[in-house]
Amino acid sequence: MEDVRVYGDFHRITPEIYEQIKDSNPFDQVEYDGDVLRVDHEGHYLMIDNFIEAIRDLLPENGYGHVEYIDQLDWVVTRYTITPGKIEEKVVRVDNVVDAHQRNYGL
Repeated sequence: MEDVRVYGDFHRITPEIYEQIKDSNPFDQVEYDGDVLRVDHEGHYLMIDNFIEAIRDLLPENGYGHVEYIDQLDWVVTRYTITPGKIEEKVVRVDNVVDAHQRNYGL
């Protein structure tokens, strides 16, 4: 089993911002279309703090992003919400996510 799965998307990433962050991007898979940056990683633990902090500091006023960091060994999901000058973090046990979904929507 892989240690982690990490998925993210960042919106309003201009070509100038992308040039400033592309060399520090730790993700295996990167898709950039001139406004949206999508990143993906499945494998060993990945250090993303410096990268999302750089994006936080460079995002324009209407920019935003999200990262889902799924730790498959500790079985927790950390959701990062990135806006200009701010990173919010929420940690949820994966079992709690499944239980909440089942309670709200069934299986």
